[in-house]
Amino acid sequence: MTKLFLSVLVAGMAVGVLLVPSPEAPAPGPPAATNPPSVAVCPVEEGGGRTTRIGIASSVGGEGRFTAFAAGVPAGSITFSTEASGSAAVSVSEFAPTGVGAGLTEMPDGEVAAASVLVGTQSIAVDTCTPVPNPQTLIAGGSTLSGQQHQIQLMNPYAGEAIVDLVAQSDSGLEAAPQLRGIIIPSRSSEIIDMDELLPGRQFLAITVEVANGSVMTSARLDVGDDGALWHSVSPALDWFVPVPAAGLAGDLVISTASTSEVEYQVDVYGPQGLVEAQQEGVLPARGTVSLPLVGMELEAASAVRVISTQPVAVFQRLVSEMGVALAAGSPATSSSWLLPGAGLAPGGTGSLLIFNAGLEEDTVLVTARRDQPATQEVAVPAETVVELPAVEGGANAYTVQGHGSLVAAWVTTGEGATAYSVGVPLPDG
Repeated sequence: MTKLFLSVLVAGMAVGVLLVPSPEAPAPGPPAATNPPSVAVCPVEEGGGRTTRIGIASSVGGEGRFTAFAAGVPAGSITFSTEASGSAAVSVSEFAPTGVGAGLTEMPDGEVAAASVLVGTQSIAVDTCTPVPNPQTLIAGGSTLSGQQHQIQLMNPYAGEAIVDLVAQSDSGLEAAPQLRGIIIPSRSSEIIDMDELLPGRQFLAITVEVANGSVMTSARLDVGDDGALWHSVSPALDWFVPVPAAGLAGDLVISTASTSEVEYQVDVYGPQGLVEAQQEGVLPARGTVSLPLVGMELEAASAVRVISTQPVAVFQRLVSEMGVALAAGSPATSSSWLLPGAGLAPGGTGSLLIFNAGLEEDTVLVTARRDQPATQEVAVPAETVVELPAVEGGANAYTVQGHGSLVAAWVTTGEGATAYSVGVPLPDG
């Protein structure tokens, strides 16, 4: 038994609770407890050489509406339908030249999700659109070193202003910039906080978003060279699963906590040679962040990692290389069914899907490219293994993944000097 879990066991005997599962019998995390909400908020960008398409994936047919907003008023809206294909794609440039802004996606009731796909002449960025978050979320992986532009985007699509505090921790310690406290986001507005202007020269930044009033969705942007990354804040959890594409093996695993006390963590690796438990272990200081190079985990092909901790953490995968920049959170849950909105919307339909089977038995999985003429293929995914599939020719608005066991699905797309990566949205089992 590892050092991490010995300490957890002692604490658990004292209080009658084990915070993490035993390493002798690793079990997948719990499935998502509720259906994805029918409303989500998406970051958008029009102008400056970039344009946005919103991809919608759905298990039900129906109509929805996407409304871009800026400066307190709607900037334009459009209706869409998921009837024929179980998907839809919305080009924001057709109705709302918003600059850097946001939009509210009102989707058919049921199992449905949306994502933003930002495309430039030499850049690709993706982010799953987010529902109303918890009052406290965390976002990490950004940097304000020379040549890197890092922004935090605070989006309020509702009537009534919102007030937010950003608690920033960096390699310089807890940051005290007064501009990070008491930030007011007016109704139906999106505020951009330029971290490279406020806190330049930071190797890493981890930001806890504390909403004091109203509801705010938070995304981050990181531009390195011509490429950019887009990713959203998450609620910390005790258990995370991160599929790693072959294109991301040169990246880092970023683990961060908002806890005011030390947090022990363990990293299990699912590679071509099978499961390696406790491949790495460590301790995060209070409000600490660690960046672990994936190359040090002896990965050789599409793989996955699982992070287990004694207190809630947030886990992100980060790639900054000559291939471009990509950032995304892992998943705190496994499920037998997944939606991958926006997958296949990149130019030329390039990219691949990743299916991680965290279970102990092989799973037969149906992968469907959602478009006017849906295309389905059956894939066998061995236990504790990741399968990487090329995208279908002709592109798609979205993909769905349907299996029987404990799966995590993600997608990646790469171009010349540009990379994007996103984990899908799990559906409830049962």
